[in-house]
Amino acid sequence: MAACSSPASRGRRAESPLHRTALVAIVACLLAVAAGTVAPAHASERVRGIVLSVLPARGDVVVRHDAFGAMPAMTMVFHLAPSAARAELRAGDRIDARVDQAGGAFVLDDVHVLAGAPVTPPPSAIRNVRFLQIGDRMPDTRFVDQAGKPFTFADFRGKKVVLAFVYTRCRDPRMCPLVSSNFHTLQQRIGTQPYHLVEITLDPAYDTPPVLTKYAALFGQDPSRWTLGTGPPNVVLDFAAQFGIEPFPDPRIGLIHTERTTLIDTHGRIVDFLDDAAWNADDVIARLQAIDSVPANPLARLDYELSKAAVAVCGNSAAGVSGLADLAVVLAILAGAAWLLYRLANRIFREQN
Repeated sequence: MAACSSPASRGRRAESPLHRTALVAIVACLLAVAAGTVAPAHASERVRGIVLSVLPARGDVVVRHDAFGAMPAMTMVFHLAPSAARAELRAGDRIDARVDQAGGAFVLDDVHVLAGAPVTPPPSAIRNVRFLQIGDRMPDTRFVDQAGKPFTFADFRGKKVVLAFVYTRCRDPRMCPLVSSNFHTLQQRIGTQPYHLVEITLDPAYDTPPVLTKYAALFGQDPSRWTLGTGPPNVVLDFAAQFGIEPFPDPRIGLIHTERTTLIDTHGRIVDFLDDAAWNADDVIARLQAIDSVPANPLARLDYELSKAAVAVCGNSAAGVSGLADLAVVLAILAGAAWLLYRLANRIFREQN
């Protein structure tokens, strides 16, 4: 005998395929977001900025951009879409472009050079240098410290070194002052451990030793653990260019430059780069300790690596955000997806029985 069913039960069974489709769609979307395969709906934005340098061999440009979407105003590297006219872009151009985030990279397309006089970089902004890579030995460039004493990075052999670039007239709290504040925190954390902190100015014509001394006092510098360096402008700026940093002045902002903090081992070799200003002092110490297999806080090391990965995938919008926090969000999304999958499987099993 055929089983009877009420209109209500028939209605519920008629709706079940729709329910299953909706649940499957939700689960797929959550899993795709967690895996980074679905771009947010607002992935395409217009952005304006100033071209700092063009890297045609890599198809990249360095741009000091205004805020767009959820991104604050900052300096970062963009990849140029094949359709973008790379040959027409020059350092100093003010541009308006469409920016998309595809595969984790920020890509510029539909690039327009805005009318009006471009910012003119100094002649020294384009320097014929070899970019330093992880594993390279530090150059033997000679500097002068805040006390007027000469030094090179060879003087710090036997110590692990954290190197950053700043200039004393910077007023952007997200850039040089933040780096120096992080150095102050590092100085407190390292105590008597064999580390040394070095900041090299990007404004050597102005940042003389007396100026650096006053700047260092603002951040509580201990000269035995933290050195600020300057020197002849061409020498200092050639050194910075080897790290991909080529500053030039803008009358509205001051010096425009990218950020790069470098970690150096006891033998004077580069072991890592941090391409944002908002790194965490404890995480950096954990990375330095791991260089020589010194026991380190595993959570801090994990946080450091996750934070680096987040910045690499999401750009500087992820700078300063805990990598463990990012991981917690992804795990929460995956847990929600797993719960929905369980509910879906449960519903299908009940309806088939």
